[in-house]
Amino acid sequence: MPEKKPRVSIIIPSLDGYREGRLPKLLKELSQQTYQDFEVQVIKGDPRQGRAINRGVRKSSGSILVIMDDDVSLGHNRVLENLVKAVEEDPRIGMAGASLSLPPEASWFHRRVIAELPRYTFPVVDKVVDSDFASHPCCAIPRHVFEEIGGEREEIIRGLDPDLRVRIRQAGYRVVLVPNTWIYHWPPKTFFGLLKKFFRNGMGSAYAQIVHPELVYETWEKLDMQKFVEKRPFLYRLFRFPLRLIHSIATFKIFRFLSYVSYGLGFIWGWVKTKRKR
Repeated sequence: MPEKKPRVSIIIPSLDGYREGRLPKLLKELSQQTYQDFEVQVIKGDPRQGRAINRGVRKSSGSILVIMDDDVSLGHNRVLENLVKAVEEDPRIGMAGASLSLPPEASWFHRRVIAELPRYTFPVVDKVVDSDFASHPCCAIPRHVFEEIGGEREEIIRGLDPDLRVRIRQAGYRVVLVPNTWIYHWPPKTFFGLLKKFFRNGMGSAYAQIVHPELVYETWEKLDMQKFVEKRPFLYRLFRFPLRLIHSIATFKIFRFLSYVSYGLGFIWGWVKTKRKR
């Protein structure tokens, strides 16, 4: 008898296969899920997230792909069940994501960072909602949709989420949040780790703007999609940046302000570095 293929393939990119103990914890949480018809592919050592995900997909066999970051925690034991149910019940759904909630054991530092920075938390919905918040930390994509759009972009180092969402929508599918489904996604442990992350993001953004400007899209910060514009001119985003700094100061969001400053410095450094190489 041929071996039965799993319905779901879980793809987890990870540089070291441990992530300060969070990946083993995630694997244990997966073993406690109500839905168990899955395989797990942990792809280690590849710094390009998109390339790592594509490698995992090629090694897997499930008809539904679930992509997860190696540092997330599942909010409850029905996360997989809910994601699978959403994509199985509506063939128009090309990407189904989980909401991000505040970890119950979060420290004062983490609570302030999560409260001040966009997209670290967003509401848990009570029905399927079209949203730009669905993202790589935890999402389900039918394999045929993933293959139809050509998989992940391997050439970009930042902006995988907005690019993936745009291509799925352009192919005629919905990008949604799944009801009553949430995960926890931790910010860096320390203040300097936070600044380092935003500096790297700024560098990656500069690289994308110079090398692949056609792949630079907006990252929406609201659940409501009515006013969402997927692409803005570079000059628009450039002049918007100091306004965001001013708003951060005016609203006393010091971590947001300093993170944006670090991002801006990273962007400048990435711009100079990329231009020198071209």
